[in-house]
Amino acid sequence: MTLFFLHLIFDLLINLSQDGEKRLLAFTKRGTQIHSDFTYKRGDWLVFGSETSGLPPEALFDCSAEGLGGGTIRIPMVETYVRCLNLSVSVGIAMYEASRQLNYEQFQYPLSSEDASQRLFLSEDIFG
Repeated sequence: MTLFFLHLIFDLLINLSQDGEKRLLAFTKRGTQIHSDFTYKRGDWLVFGSETSGLPPEALFDCSAEGLGGGTIRIPMVETYVRCLNLSVSVGIAMYEASRQLNYEQFQYPLSSEDASQRLFLSEDIFG
């Protein structure tokens, strides 16, 4: 099962707990690693910003910092005719590559606690 979340407040996302390792991977046109060269792991959180403004600076910092930060990733493209990729296209490309590397395992969201406020927060943010 793949879960998609929309978080308007980045601090709420990084404070969600889960069992196992958790890495935040920022997808940005200025990423330091190419999406297909990066090695994905179970428990990775793929973080995308809006099409117009991208990720806020604090999100980019957290995704690059020690601890939860897994780095910044880019999807290469020829910018001669296109300013940026559509957000849904970018998410699809990234999810497919991560899924391919993980042998198309079912994605699971392993929450470590059954905290009522966390469940409510998640239930309001799940899109598919």
